[in-house]
Amino acid sequence: MSEDEPSVLVITEPQAIRALAHQVRLEVIDELFGSDRSYTATELAVRFGGTPSAMSYHLRALEKWGYLRRSGAVGDGRERRWEAVAETLRVGDGMAAVARLNGTLVDLQLNQLRERIAAASASLEASGAEAVPATVMTSAKLKLSRAQQAEFVRDYHALVERYRKLGERSAEPQMYLHMAFVPEPAERSGSGPE
Repeated sequence: MSEDEPSVLVITEPQAIRALAHQVRLEVIDELFGSDRSYTATELAVRFGGTPSAMSYHLRALEKWGYLRRSGAVGDGRERRWEAVAETLRVGDGMAAVARLNGTLVDLQLNQLRERIAAASASLEASGAEAVPATVMTSAKLKLSRAQQAEFVRDYHALVERYRKLGERSAEPQMYLHMAFVPEPAERSGSGPE
């Protein structure tokens, strides 16, 4: 891995994947893997709701399965800071990992996306703002070889990392990006007319 490439954590163990099956944990993962900074349980509890002790429970569970690590103490040393163990997280080895969860992680991710879109829409409506931030929902169908699929995923992660680094010190609001690269089921990939 070159110095410019982000460090990547790939989780394939079913129990480690299952540890993500909680909305608060997904929010924490998004926050920590999307930033170079560390957070205390109190800071994360304020940001995502709940108590610092409940957040500590979730942080310890994510540490146990290799997502997070403690990065030092704050103040009098009683409250610890937490950080992601890598810059990028990939769950599983494709659809096999998702299948192990019987859709739980997929449902949580889709619910999270739905809630973010609804909250952003409500916020924009309440603000009466004329200028609307760039919001895009798109879908595409590609025919790619395995090598092209791997290249696409590498290029995608490089593009995300480039913009993440550009925004590290920005005062602009965060934008969320959800991506799924899903193969067409074999029974639907016939060569007949569409």
